Amino acid sequence: MTLPYPIILVSSILAVAAAYALDREGIHALPWMMFFIAVAASAYGFRVGLASALGSLAVLIFFRTTLLDYLVMGFILLLSAYLADQVGRSLRKAHQQAQQMAQLQDVFLQGLEVVPRFGNREQLLRQLPAMLAQLLQGSRLLVWVPSGTGQLSLLEDPGTRPPEAPSPLVQQAWQLPGQVHWNAQSAQDRRRASPLGWWVPVAQPELHELAVALRIRDETVAVLQFLSKDAWQQQERELFFRLAQAISRQLEHLHNLELRRLLLKVADHLASASDKHRIADDALRFLMSALDMEAGAVFQYRQGAMHGLAWRIPRELRPQLTPLTRKLPYNHGLTWRAYQSGAAQFFENYSSLPEAIPELQALGFESVVAYPVHTRDAMKGRVVLVLGSRKPVAWTRSRKEILLGVERLISSALERVLLEELHQRITRLLTEAWSYPSQQVHQHILEAAVELVPGSDAGSLWMREGDEYVCQAAIGPVWACEQRWSEAAFLEWYGLARSLALRGQPRILYQTQLLPEGCAVNLCLPVSHQGKVLAYLNLDNLHDSEAFAEDSLNAVQLFSTPIATLIRELQSREAMEKAALTDSLTGLYNRRAFDRRLKEECERAARYQYPLTLLVVDLKNFKPINDRLGHVMGDQALMAVARALSQTQRAGDMVFRWGGDEFAVLLPQTPKEVAGVVGARILEAISKICLGGVCLSANIGYASFPAEAQTAEALLQLADQRMYADKNGTSPKTSTDGLEG
Repeated sequence: MTLPYPIILVSSILAVAAAYALDREGIHALPWMMFFIAVAASAYGFRVGLASALGSLAVLIFFRTTLLDYLVMGFILLLSAYLADQVGRSLRKAHQQAQQMAQLQDVFLQGLEVVPRFGNREQLLRQLPAMLAQLLQGSRLLVWVPSGTGQLSLLEDPGTRPPEAPSPLVQQAWQLPGQVHWNAQSAQDRRRASPLGWWVPVAQPELHELAVALRIRDETVAVLQFLSKDAWQQQERELFFRLAQAISRQLEHLHNLELRRLLLKVADHLASASDKHRIADDALRFLMSALDMEAGAVFQYRQGAMHGLAWRIPRELRPQLTPLTRKLPYNHGLTWRAYQSGAAQFFENYSSLPEAIPELQALGFESVVAYPVHTRDAMKGRVVLVLGSRKPVAWTRSRKEILLGVERLISSALERVLLEELHQRITRLLTEAWSYPSQQVHQHILEAAVELVPGSDAGSLWMREGDEYVCQAAIGPVWACEQRWSEAAFLEWYGLARSLALRGQPRILYQTQLLPEGCAVNLCLPVSHQGKVLAYLNLDNLHDSEAFAEDSLNAVQLFSTPIATLIRELQSREAMEKAALTDSLTGLYNRRAFDRRLKEECERAARYQYPLTLLVVDLKNFKPINDRLGHVMGDQALMAVARALSQTQRAGDMVFRWGGDEFAVLLPQTPKEVAGVVGARILEAISKICLGGVCLSANIGYASFPAEAQTAEALLQLADQRMYADKNGTSPKTSTDGLEG
């Protein structure tokens, strides 16, 4: 049980009085005086203790004592006052520190209780100053966070005007986390810390500063700066460090919680998305909100350009940015750097980059990321996610974790829908092929392959005709389609064994010396059926030698069976069309084929502006052969005429049996002057045909497009009129003379 100070003081006075009343010597009163002085000095300070000692000396005069004893007792009393004051100071200091520690522990415990109540990291950081201000009397808390380009900015503190820049101690805590940094900051130091020197008045007492970093997964996300008029004790520093650790753990917990919630929401929406545009739009919607971005777009590499799958742009920025988000030309901006390198590009000072897009520079975009979305078996991200903001944003590790998590979800969803798109397009190609003219089917096959095989910019489709391969469709400037390739030449170009070609094994050619000019890499797919390579599908990239990868090979192999199926269907269709358009007796094209080709050739001649001449041939002396010698000899005569016409035709000319004993010849790129020479040669060849003593001849009429007729109907009518005029002898010249000139 501890006696209160007043009781000790009163008891000491009474004891001294009793000693005096009993006429004791001064030595008997000395201990009680020492108690009194010790209590007074320890409780109320040295001045009170000194006054008590002097008063006690005055009282000792009334006691019986020698001078020497009096002096010794006086020294003892003064020494008691001094020693008691020192002990009292230590006790008072210890008591004060104990009170402060109790208060700090209360702050710590209340902080631990309050911190988990916050739902997100930003809310927690913003509320920390207000929360701790109620608990830390005489101290102030500032919270510094990264703001981009390695700078720190102060979160709002409504009660004070913030400094322009963080103090050196805050910078030190940012650069050297994991420990507490403290110092006593004088007014002069504070002026040096601030460029304007206004935020701490000259008369303000010395501030003691303490700074400690908040970290999430070994990355500093904020710095707590405590300012106090009192020096920071070791226990206080340790306690604040523990508080910072607790806040850091809560921040990490909130980050993990926010990340899981975000990824669950994104995964749920992407799982229900049915096309790549919806996937891109959903991903942008969640990412822009989570990362506090102003604008964003998702691009897909296709045919040498970045095409926008989705974009989200503020209304006031749409006139400048929408054209860029629809299609980004080759090698334009950081999107291409992300695609080519396969690595994410983070920038906090975008406008200062030499490769920055001028439109974004003019609008003041500073914080920009171009993030490639990697799909399975692809060497590069065929899809690139781009986000930007005009205000400074630090690309912290937590932000990058959000991007990485969402990128993986986008990748998985895109793999699914792109494979579905590929199968749907091939199925649609097979079902719609019959609605296209035969000559257009090859082009539709090639267009689908160039669009859907990752990395393709251009290409060509070569079909087998006999022992040669002929180019039936081409996209891009790489291949010269007018050439014909032998089977051996194409196999050499393919570069692998013939057995692999027959198995339909695709190959990628990187050797630049073997590639056509303007081609960086080639992917070749042999299409085989029943021991023959029916076709070769060539796909090219014009710029990037690493454009094709395993995903390209997997995609192009899906075209092998459909192409083989379509080729067989086309061959069957062409055989039927040929039977429908061919005269069964002579093997020449029939009247139906003539009507179709006449219109097509007139349109082609008009498009390319070259002359087209039509010859109409009517046999003479055919009726006597048919009547006298019979229909069998008549058929032989018609077949002989067909052979003669076929032997005299030039490359590109077309010969038709028009009906009965009438024939027609189309001469593309032939003016009427040259047509006269061709007609004379035809007449000469027919005149050599004799059966049963009867020799054939012919009446020939001609007309030239567009010099003499501007339509197919007018051309046929004019040539027919001239043939009948020659037949009836009303022509001013004979058929031969007329054709010659």
